[in-house]
Amino acid sequence: MKVFRRTITLIKWLLGSIIYLISYLVPKDKNLWVFGAWFGDKYSDNSKYFFEYMNRAHPEIKAVWLTNNDKALRLVKNKGFEVLRTYSLKGTWCSMRATVGILSTWVNDINRYTISKTRLIQLWHGSPLKKIGYDDKISIEKELLIKRVVTRLLPFLKKGLEINMIMAASSKVQGILSGAFRVSESNIKITGYPRNDVFFMENTENFPIKQKLLKLKNCFKIGIYLPTHRQKGNIDIASMFLDTIDDVNSRLKKINVILLVKYHYYHLRSLKDRLASYSNIIFLSDDDINQDIYPVLPLVDFLITDYSSVYFDYLLTNKPIIFAPFDMRQYVKDDRELYFDYDEVTPGAKATNWDELIYFIDRAIKYPDEYKPQRDKIRRIFNQYDDGNSSQRVFDEVIKYTHS
Repeated sequence: MKVFRRTITLIKWLLGSIIYLISYLVPKDKNLWVFGAWFGDKYSDNSKYFFEYMNRAHPEIKAVWLTNNDKALRLVKNKGFEVLRTYSLKGTWCSMRATVGILSTWVNDINRYTISKTRLIQLWHGSPLKKIGYDDKISIEKELLIKRVVTRLLPFLKKGLEINMIMAASSKVQGILSGAFRVSESNIKITGYPRNDVFFMENTENFPIKQKLLKLKNCFKIGIYLPTHRQKGNIDIASMFLDTIDDVNSRLKKINVILLVKYHYYHLRSLKDRLASYSNIIFLSDDDINQDIYPVLPLVDFLITDYSSVYFDYLLTNKPIIFAPFDMRQYVKDDRELYFDYDEVTPGAKATNWDELIYFIDRAIKYPDEYKPQRDKIRRIFNQYDDGNSSQRVFDEVIKYTHS
């Protein structure tokens, strides 16, 4: 079976290399941009928000979303925007002609076989707390080393490592991304992230669970627990929560709190059949939120996370954040090192177990401004802009670059 899979991969790469070389001959349309996210599997993240902004504010640019995912395809179509399957004939032809490719994860967010002359703009998916790219000595650097060797034979992979421009939220983040991607700081622009514009605009996103949450807000305080992934989903994280879930649910009920739980993209498949709902705990699937957690964040009263950089974004709401680094020592040893001293950049209470976490939830509800000075300090370091105009700044930078 392994030999068969490797053979199929080799055939795909060889065909992809041929398509890549053909794409050199295809004339570019300066007003055609393609967008994608999360390896073509989702309609979400910074790419989504910039894509929708482009459709609203700059119709002179033809913006096309590329995806491999049936659900994402329907979501984009239902909004009336143009969407194509990434590797269909139409998708491939469109990709070959596009001048700009907008990413939020990696080059296979879009069609990586057609990017020979495409300007690649990396919006990324947040200001990093965990080490990423070439800075990640535990896992990712090994993958990149393999890619650097393989790219000598496969040009489309080499091009995929050559990002033209990256967007950052602050000068602190700019310096990190420069080292992580080995891109000059002059090509990393401080714009803020398009997805954070959601905190400054009317929440019109109509996701399936929205009305239920709005009703619950009349009677309960609502929080959300967003743990980061462990080794890209290869570690079972359910035991961190499910072993004590009955007790946690009972205690949440006593303090009149509903806790939403959303696992990372990498863990959704392994946990799919284990996400039952309780009276005061609601596990969110991608279908509940139309593949995008960001429209939910303005609706909740507090955030809980461990090492996810989502809290850098949530600082823009000025609401309480509680940290749950239950496995800190093991995490930094076996999974990811951190860029910062954890205690110095996490402006909120730190819980070592669920007993402490429930206590801190109750306290955050009673004293929401307890850590406000610390939140303000960290927000200023990691978010240069606090105005909801990040998409406009991204557009300005891309236009300036493509017309230079």
